[in-house]
Amino acid sequence: MTSTWMTTAIAIVGTLLGSGLTAFVTARIERRKNEALEKQQIRQEAAQDRAALRDMRVEHQKWRRDRRQAAYQGLMDAAHEAQGAIWQLTRLTLEPYDQHRYDIRRGAAIDAVRAARQAASTVELEGPAGVAQAGAEYAEAIDRHIHPPIQYLMELSKGPLTDVQKDRYRSSAAETGPLVADMQRRFAPLARAALDELMEEAAG
Repeated sequence: MTSTWMTTAIAIVGTLLGSGLTAFVTARIERRKNEALEKQQIRQEAAQDRAALRDMRVEHQKWRRDRRQAAYQGLMDAAHEAQGAIWQLTRLTLEPYDQHRYDIRRGAAIDAVRAARQAASTVELEGPAGVAQAGAEYAEAIDRHIHPPIQYLMELSKGPLTDVQKDRYRSSAAETGPLVADMQRRFAPLARAALDELMEEAAG
């Protein structure tokens, strides 16, 4: 009787120990599975965050490129308008002096040069530094280009010009005109390179 009771007790204890061990092992396996799932989820979230940051960076670079391109194009358009207005003013040096026409064309040329200066300020804000400097020098060259015809026509308004005055005008115009062209040739490739660099950064 005692033996049977002991056997039964041992069997019960064995069953309990087995169940406990099984439950322990199962719990441990489940915990490891959950930890693995959590780590996988963390990795997935980190990958999603990196992808989102990369997308934001690409969008920001595109936005910067668009702004820079608009600024650069704005300067080149304003410079072209200013050169045209100065050319119209210069045409008056070949004609009999007319104060009314001079006032109109001078005002238009001054406004156009001012617009080019403002466009260069926008380029300065957008950068980069090399393009900003080239843009400022481009606008400065245009500003200098307007002075010879204005000086010539102001002197012409007082009476016929001497050969010395005419030579001074021709010399000044021969200097400022090519300077504008040189500054344009310098600005354009720097602007293109800056835009290309932003695209490369966005692609990378």
